[in-house]
Amino acid sequence: MKATLLKIYSLFAWTTMALTSIVITPFFLLVWLCTFWWDKRRVAAHMMGTFWAWHYQSLIPFWKLRLEGREKIPWKRPVVMVANHRSLVDILALYKLRRPFKWTSKDENFKLPFIGMVLSLTNSVRIKRESMRSGAQFLAQAEKEMRKGSSILLFPEGTRSRTREMRSFKEGAFVLAKKTGCGVIPIVHTGSENTFDRGSWVLKGKTTIRIKVLDEIPPEEVKGLDVHMLLKTVRQRMMDGIEDLEKAPPGK
Repeated sequence: MKATLLKIYSLFAWTTMALTSIVITPFFLLVWLCTFWWDKRRVAAHMMGTFWAWHYQSLIPFWKLRLEGREKIPWKRPVVMVANHRSLVDILALYKLRRPFKWTSKDENFKLPFIGMVLSLTNSVRIKRESMRSGAQFLAQAEKEMRKGSSILLFPEGTRSRTREMRSFKEGAFVLAKKTGCGVIPIVHTGSENTFDRGSWVLKGKTTIRIKVLDEIPPEEVKGLDVHMLLKTVRQRMMDGIEDLEKAPPGK
């Protein structure tokens, strides 16, 4: 009985998301049109995306989001933020940070309906995995946005982990931090892997997604570490942070 109800509710939720996206899209475009000529960081458009994500989250009342440490993320000073990656829901959940930043996303996502529009109009950073020059192009675009004062959020694993263990990290985020002289803020989260199974559209039911913003590794510390040691330091802090979250009592 529960499985049938979840299938019915899942169909309702996905259909509602699709239909309301059509309604919200003109408002998103209106915000962009009214602000793009002066809002170089696309903060207004990003916050509209935050509202969009909140709307999607509200359609799933049995998902509970808990966030700790939002105040550690600066509004105006650029930083490199890195987060672990367990599910497609991570993107919706991390909008709860309610801070202006640029997503990094593979090129294919820019071609998707609605999602591609949001990524493009907020100046998100493209990653062209099939291109030999993709690393240089990514760094150039990310540096350009950071010079405007925008933070960048990356998943250093590159793709979603199939288990609770993080994949090995790629160096891009840490090379970027070194090149720009910015601090690094690790962000850890758990629970999104329990929202639905990989490759399935059916929601799994009640879950709590916990997000914790860890302390920043300041620019002066970043400067003193080589890329490998910076990567290793951040990864260890994130492993410890995830372990702490996993120990949290249910519902807390």
